[in-house]
Amino acid sequence: MAFFTEEHFSLLQQWNGIHMDGTSEAHQEAYAGLKTAYDITGHWAEAVASRIGPGAYVKIRRRPTNQAGNFSSYNWAKIYPSPSSPTNLAYTVGIDAAQVFLVKIDTVGNPPQQQAYTTIRGNDDDASGIVGILPKADGLRMSMDQLVDWTVKKIADFRPDYDEIVKQLALADLTDLQILGHFDGKPAFREYRERWTIEESALFCRLARLTHDLGLDWWHISRGVQVRFGWKEPNTERANAVLGTVQGKTRRTISIRRTINGMETVRRRPLTAELLTELEDALSEASLVAEGILPPGRKLTGRWPDQLDPDGDAVIDEDKDESETDLDDRGPLNRIYYGPPGTGKTFTVSRLLQEDYEQRADVEGVSEWRSQYILENMGALSWWEAVAAAMYDLGGRASVTQLLGHPFVQAVSATKGRSKNVRETLHTTILTKTVSGIGDGAIRIFSRAGAGEFELTGDWETVCAPLVELVRLSRQEPDAGSIVRRHAFVTFHQSFGYEEFVEGLRPVLSDDDEGSVRYHIKNGVFKDICERARQAPQHRFAIVIDEINRGNISKIFGELITLIEADKREGMPNQVTVVLPYSGDPFTIPQNIDIIGTMNTADRSLALMDTALRRRFEFVSLPPETRKSEGYPLANADIVIGEHTVDVARILETINRRIELLYDRDHCIGHAYLTPIASLRDQQKRLATLGAIFQLKIIPLLEEYFFGDWRKIRLVLGDNQKSHASHQFVLEFSQNEELVAELFGETHEMDTLLSRPRYEIQKSAFTDAESYVGIYTTMR
Repeated sequence: MAFFTEEHFSLLQQWNGIHMDGTSEAHQEAYAGLKTAYDITGHWAEAVASRIGPGAYVKIRRRPTNQAGNFSSYNWAKIYPSPSSPTNLAYTVGIDAAQVFLVKIDTVGNPPQQQAYTTIRGNDDDASGIVGILPKADGLRMSMDQLVDWTVKKIADFRPDYDEIVKQLALADLTDLQILGHFDGKPAFREYRERWTIEESALFCRLARLTHDLGLDWWHISRGVQVRFGWKEPNTERANAVLGTVQGKTRRTISIRRTINGMETVRRRPLTAELLTELEDALSEASLVAEGILPPGRKLTGRWPDQLDPDGDAVIDEDKDESETDLDDRGPLNRIYYGPPGTGKTFTVSRLLQEDYEQRADVEGVSEWRSQYILENMGALSWWEAVAAAMYDLGGRASVTQLLGHPFVQAVSATKGRSKNVRETLHTTILTKTVSGIGDGAIRIFSRAGAGEFELTGDWETVCAPLVELVRLSRQEPDAGSIVRRHAFVTFHQSFGYEEFVEGLRPVLSDDDEGSVRYHIKNGVFKDICERARQAPQHRFAIVIDEINRGNISKIFGELITLIEADKREGMPNQVTVVLPYSGDPFTIPQNIDIIGTMNTADRSLALMDTALRRRFEFVSLPPETRKSEGYPLANADIVIGEHTVDVARILETINRRIELLYDRDHCIGHAYLTPIASLRDQQKRLATLGAIFQLKIIPLLEEYFFGDWRKIRLVLGDNQKSHASHQFVLEFSQNEELVAELFGETHEMDTLLSRPRYEIQKSAFTDAESYVGIYTTMR
């Protein structure tokens, strides 16, 4: 077994405090050397844990850099005597830049009892009763077994011992039942968690202990059985900061909203021991304060749900996230998000899809990911290509029956909308591509191989090289970035019809060398997603319809407009089955299909929506968001130029109030137009960006809204109330009588023209901060 070397101590001393540069070869070599030392520390800790007792376990960071990305002065591992040991006190073993081997009882995560612990420990040296130090030279002369013996003896001699320190610091953890009791004030949660297995309860309580000890609060939300953790003050409706959510009745999943100490955000991943280990490595008081999850200097353990809402009522958390509603708590969702342009409708739906209808393939969706990959990459193949790929996947030899059941061939059948006579199609395809087959085609890659079987032959390796690569990729395991998507997306428009949405006759190019066109009944996007949902009833699927109000609803949905109602779905008491007009197949809509639409109210008012559609959908308004609190789109979007502060959110609010009076609420301007400003640090760049947005987007949009009525546009921008003409975006002039006479003559008889003002856009106003301040300072 490898052991520590002189070089490991030299590296700790040489690189202590230096920021890791991933592009530097020297930094990479130092990192690799110190990581090797961490691996040895891990073996050391595991050997000590096995001597402490059967329940002892080890946690180790295995990363030579700290949270700031700087090389640490030590590497160490934590050893907990038993699974019930408090997570903020452990035995630690390691090596230090001070050229020593160390073992001690130490706190983890800077708990509130840190000062009391320091009093117990005294000096952090050999004089302490809970610290053991071995000089480098003595330790390097030992074997691993001898180092373990020395460590175990030191631990046995510690006074006070581990259990006594736990008592003195009042660190004894609550039992799992005591932790769950803090959540049981909400009957729905108690009923839900009583169905958990022992392992599921233990994982949840491990998460609760970890976050509670770090000072994070837990609370219920008003609906379902979802619980959140983060920072929330008592008697407040809105959380100060939400770090994560635990939800799901059929399976426990966790979502982490923030990137913490290098750990990326998590969306609805199953709650597992591996994920908890990632969290334990990432979470610390420093990382939580840095992300704004905890206030600086908070030296408190977290609060449980029954401490935040002692009356047992669920907290009404205004930080509602519709995408985090427990999917198991509701039936089919038919919803339309509506609002003026730029209010985040597409963004809201995209986030909803990511969190509720997508899943990492490497978590538990490997087979589903592979089916998705085959459909997306094999479905577009021609028949002979599908046969060749399937035959290669089957070992280069197969019967028509084997090919018929192969996923590659089934993917092509689904894409082409073929459910009948596929066997005959396969047989004909093979015969036209055999070495001595029918037809005059140049591709000859099949031959007979016995009774009812065919095999690849000839120059198939050259012809089928791209297909061989596709097959190889389809066999691979998904990487960490692979996603299973359980949704489809479509945009309605005036020519979109039933044939594209449900099913219809579609032209398909034949595989023969003449390229003739045939017509087949092909599934539309909605029918396809329904078939996928029917095959996986444990998951929810969604069809997203962008610009749903632009299509002819009766023409597109046809008889399906009745089936989308929740009580008419498959398996419901009032289930309705229809016979599709093209295929003649009976059809129902599964319960696990959600229909989500978006509509721009500037194109068509909600009042003009098809009545049948309105009755079957719920409508969620997404108005322009002008709140400036942390987490909102225009937070930190103000522009400071000299002594002037341009309040971007107030500009939007003022403009929209005027538009609502001059036109209507449906034609307000959304906050998305202005959100790019918040990402810029340079104030002059912010002002320039605001000017470009006004000049190129907002004013042309106002011109469209008011049909070129510049008088109303000036009212919206407050130009009529600005005392200095240099601050006006649109200047108003009286007509030049001499110019009119020059153009139309002295006898033009155009007196009405002379009384009509003319308007001109003043470009210099777009770079002047006072022009924007003047939009809202005129308000009384």
